[in-house]
Amino acid sequence: MYALSKPFDTYKWNASYLNLGQGTIYYISNDKIPYLEVEIDTNNWNSFNTVCFFEQYFCIGCGDIVYFIHLETLKVKTLFCDLYFGYFYIYQKRLYIASDSKLFCFDANCELLWQSERIAVDGVIVENISENCIIVSCEIDPPDHWVQCQLSAYNGKKMG
Repeated sequence: MYALSKPFDTYKWNASYLNLGQGTIYYISNDKIPYLEVEIDTNNWNSFNTVCFFEQYFCIGCGDIVYFIHLETLKVKTLFCDLYFGYFYIYQKRLYIASDSKLFCFDANCELLWQSERIAVDGVIVENISENCIIVSCEIDPPDHWVQCQLSAYNGKKMG
């Protein structure tokens, strides 16, 4: 099982190294054995930066970019958000990514299934996900003017 770990000495272990910029390094172990170092550019920083494991991927939300790193092949896919990455949400075999203005839905292979229209100007937060519907809060007039809307879980279109 893959997990974040403490820094390890790559000279002692046969861990792979993936360079996506210079700055922050994430250390990933596989069954507690050092497996991978991923370095990303710290210049793309925002207060929402975070990581998650999803299916066979290690996902990094950093600044306005999301990296999807396949943990076996080490191939990298990217998503560029308008202004900034916000949050990861996982529901069943779907990965949802909230940005400053949209919600994105990815399948188990981190392939984009759909993206919503521009539903906010400064933040999207998922409140609830069900089989048919996703309830989101959207900041449409900062600061603190949030509205709630419902999106179809099938195509990301507004409902109601």
